[in-house]
Amino acid sequence: MKENMKYDTHYYQLREYVLTRMMNIIIQQKTAQDDGIVFYGDSLTELCDLDKYYPEIKNKYNCGICGITSDMLLHFIDEGVIKYRPSKVIIMIGTNDLGDTVMASPREIALNIKEMVEIIHNNLPKCQIYLLSSIPCIEKEHGYKAKKSGLRSNDMLKMIFKEMKNVIVYDYIQFINVYSSLCNKKGEPIENLYVDGLHINDQGYQLLTQTIRSAIL
Repeated sequence: MKENMKYDTHYYQLREYVLTRMMNIIIQQKTAQDDGIVFYGDSLTELCDLDKYYPEIKNKYNCGICGITSDMLLHFIDEGVIKYRPSKVIIMIGTNDLGDTVMASPREIALNIKEMVEIIHNNLPKCQIYLLSSIPCIEKEHGYKAKKSGLRSNDMLKMIFKEMKNVIVYDYIQFINVYSSLCNKKGEPIENLYVDGLHINDQGYQLLTQTIRSAIL
């Protein structure tokens, strides 16, 4: 599809890179050990060096996909999570849903995630499921006012986590709020933790993964 396609709720933009990444995740799955830990999400997950930031975890699998949305992750859940047969899965998704090609509401995103966790639990009832909040963006670079498109703002990103808690009320879910790990005492995102206003650098990942590690280990 064209890079500048008009917004249409009935079509997704599965570009070549996404398809290639999906195939790599499927190939990785073939040799994965049972009872490992799967990290499932978008570019913030894919770009995270699991060996560097989680050295104490022996069997860990990066199933992040750059540019992916919650709806696409939902439809890839069997290959991206279920067939790995993990003991734990960590899910962080939502910011891409607020981009200009999807523009889903926080509730729609939360309902997609709810369906994801239901599928995981029904197939892997002993698997511990962790749902992460989105991290903030630097709005002057990636907010909808700066981009003049999409819906992304830090208020909307925080609203996704709020909606997740409202609609996903199962006792087998653990929520982890990582938003504040990248903020100063005023609750504002720290700019020098970012490489482009949306993705984070090494220092940002150190703070982010420290919060996650303390919850899952």
